[in-house]
Amino acid sequence: MPQANMMNTRKKYVQLNPVNAVSNGEYSAKGGLPMIKFDISSHDAPMFLQGDELRICGRITSNTAAGAALTNTDKNFVDNFAGRFANCIHTITISSKRLNQVIERVENYWRIVPSVVSAVHGNEDINTQLAHEGDHYETLFLGRHGLVAQDADNKGKSFSSRLYCGCLNSGQMMDLSKNGFGGLVIEILLKPDVSVVFGDDAATNSATYKLSDMKLTTPLYYMDAAAAPPQQTFAFNSLSTVFQTINSSTSVVALTPGLKQVSSIFCNFQNSNEVGNQNFNSARLGNIGEVRGLRFSLNGALYPLSYRMLTDEESNNGTTTHHSYQYRTLLDRNYLEAVSVNRFSETNRTVLAYNNWNAGVVDRSQIQNRDGLDQGTASGIGILYDSFGTGEDLSQTVFSFELEASGADLDGTAANAQGVYMVFLNKNQVIMSADGIQIVR
Repeated sequence: MPQANMMNTRKKYVQLNPVNAVSNGEYSAKGGLPMIKFDISSHDAPMFLQGDELRICGRITSNTAAGAALTNTDKNFVDNFAGRFANCIHTITISSKRLNQVIERVENYWRIVPSVVSAVHGNEDINTQLAHEGDHYETLFLGRHGLVAQDADNKGKSFSSRLYCGCLNSGQMMDLSKNGFGGLVIEILLKPDVSVVFGDDAATNSATYKLSDMKLTTPLYYMDAAAAPPQQTFAFNSLSTVFQTINSSTSVVALTPGLKQVSSIFCNFQNSNEVGNQNFNSARLGNIGEVRGLRFSLNGALYPLSYRMLTDEESNNGTTTHHSYQYRTLLDRNYLEAVSVNRFSETNRTVLAYNNWNAGVVDRSQIQNRDGLDQGTASGIGILYDSFGTGEDLSQTVFSFELEASGADLDGTAANAQGVYMVFLNKNQVIMSADGIQIVR
């Protein structure tokens, strides 16, 4: 953002209603309206949006398929790291209102948020600020019934959540004037019922959810035309996702991402037979099992690490199958760097710690917390390419990782096959002029 004369700057919080509102004000997949759409208008004079302060507010109500309230003590849960609201979202699309051009589309949103919340926030953050915002909680028994607890009248639970999109959390303000983005359109696509409320009782009663009282609170800075020149460039890290599966003790995932400035890549996992099954948590950060080695490559050559990362997890072979008891020092360190897009020495908040009972790095089973009854995990793998420069060009390069696990954990059967959600953080630059915007990805 250009330097401005703050004496000529006014900050306002503008609250917006969805532009596709219906008479009952409810949004849900079951009700036939799975899309929530907000418009932020443009302005003649310079007007800037502070994206990291933007909040979406509303209320989530859950019921049985027959419309009855869920019982507080029954097994009806949502993923605690994802939180009540993020757990409902499949895709967020942010576009220029004036040009109808997509700036960023974040798919598999409910899989990205748990990694971000758990990797770069500690229990202190989750139990205070994040609990009040998006209703994020620790993955232990005290937070199990956060969806329906203290909701005897079934009026729903309120939330006020940030949106974890790259363009809204770039550290720069977004120029919404006609010479900038020309306003924004934010579209939120909701998930089906079967992937939100989970648990044995949720599956038995075919639990549903609906969102209501939706509002978007936008922090806007209004400036006199002479106070700040039009914004000319805007840089941000976009979040692109790919889904793959692995099911053998030595698994290789390879693809050409088609992205030119990749800062980092991280992945999280869950048993693939849990996808679309309401008995199980679709947002959990699953533990693969006993990982023995991991390497990252470009075009078949080890890169950026010129060595294979090894673990000592095979030492538990005679103890319990599908459990991890040893520390994954190298794997966890590189995963935290990839999520934060920063060096490990700068990580001062995380729940991925050896002594953290609710999401620690030891004594984790492959199906940990899939039914909502156990403390969860915060597992994942990743690699950081570049935290400050132009990123790595993977537009015509084959990216791959090879993961070696115990044959008892990944044994080629559907029961232990793992779904892999890969997230690519790619640097983007938006060039703005009176003629429009150009996005260099």
